[in-house]
Amino acid sequence: MNDIYSAFTGNIPENYDHYLGPIFFHRCAEDLAVRIAEGQAEQVLEIAAGTGIATRYLRNQLPGKAHITASDLNDDMLRHAQQKFLPSENISFQVANAMELPFEEGQFDVVTCQFGIMFCSDKPLVFHEAHRVLCPGGRLLFSIWDALEHNPLPRVINEMLAELFDGDAPAFLQLPFSYHDQTQIRKDMEKSGFSDVRFTTLDGECVFSRPKNAALGMVTGSPLRLEIEQRKDTTIDEVVNKVMGRLKTIFGERDCRVPMRWTVISANRAD
Repeated sequence: MNDIYSAFTGNIPENYDHYLGPIFFHRCAEDLAVRIAEGQAEQVLEIAAGTGIATRYLRNQLPGKAHITASDLNDDMLRHAQQKFLPSENISFQVANAMELPFEEGQFDVVTCQFGIMFCSDKPLVFHEAHRVLCPGGRLLFSIWDALEHNPLPRVINEMLAELFDGDAPAFLQLPFSYHDQTQIRKDMEKSGFSDVRFTTLDGECVFSRPKNAALGMVTGSPLRLEIEQRKDTTIDEVVNKVMGRLKTIFGERDCRVPMRWTVISANRAD
């Protein structure tokens, strides 16, 4: 993984949580948590837990006796997540690389991840590690974004940034939408030992009261900010204002609702 793509540092975790959480992630997290709660879930590992958005929904859906281990590669994101929970909520937080999990074989009955697999450079290795730490009969459930063509908000911003930077748009905004080929994903998972791989594609809406909120979230709530700052030919405020203007033109000035599409994938460790 390129270091800059995992650099959710400074005020990026706060902006990610405040702006992008309500726009993209809360509805998806609730759906994922409900699916996990439908089966056995006594020891749950969440990888790429970020600021704890999905963790919160998991805790709300699962029985109190269920233990959740929330892990993330980025310590700043995980510290932000930890502030949301009481010590009594039966959650532990651990910095961990999804491609080299520091857990025992068969330790969990569920491994889950919301929109994190795409950032890992070796997806089959992530699946291998998830398979290793699951007990026999354990489940893997995770979500990914569909292609940019089915997600107009980031697509429009990416197109606008390409214009702004003379065809050389910052790469980060494309990365979350880069791993959606179901044939390839099934192949990667089955190679790692998973069976009964199932895909559920869902359509929803990005909802934001003002285009400024979406612009701030997309530009300052991810490592996209760092990519822009490294170029040194424009300021973050200038980019936010230009993105905001484009979003107003396309999606309106208030109470915006923009289609989004993602996929939930589930599989079992059979042995």
